[in-house]
Amino acid sequence: MRWIIFLGILTLAIFKFLIAQPINKEMPIKAHIWGEVKNPGSYYLSYTGDILELISQAGGPTPNADLSKVTLIVAKEKKRVSLNLNKMIKKGEIFLLSNGDVVIIPRSKLATLKEAIPFITTLAVFVNLYLTYITRSGK
Repeated sequence: MRWIIFLGILTLAIFKFLIAQPINKEMPIKAHIWGEVKNPGSYYLSYTGDILELISQAGGPTPNADLSKVTLIVAKEKKRVSLNLNKMIKKGEIFLLSNGDVVIIPRSKLATLKEAIPFITTLAVFVNLYLTYITRSGK
C-alpha cells in the first residue's frame, strides 16, 4: 500500500515539474520548397527562418528558376502570396516563414522555350521535307 502512495506522489511531482517547464518558443519550424531549386523537399529552419534561408538549404535556385514569380502558401492563413524575390533581395527585405509554409519557385518562360526549341526545329525539318516532296512530285 505504501508503494502505491509513493508512486502516486512521485507521479504527481513529475507531472507538476513537466507542466512548470516553460514552452520553448524558439522551436524549429518545418517548411517545404518545390520547383526550381537544386534539392526540393522539406527543411527545418530556425524559428526566425526566412525564405532565403529555405532556398539556401535547398541548394539554391537552378539556372532555370524565375525568382520574380515565387509563390508562397502561408499554412496558418491558408492563402497564396506572390513574391518577387529579385526585388526583395535588392531592397533588403526579409520574409519570415512559419511552420508548414510552402514555397514554389517556378521555371522561367525562357527556360521552357529553350527546352521546346529542339522539338520545334525537328518538326520544322519534317514539315520542310514534306513540302519539298509535295512540290517535287507535283501533287
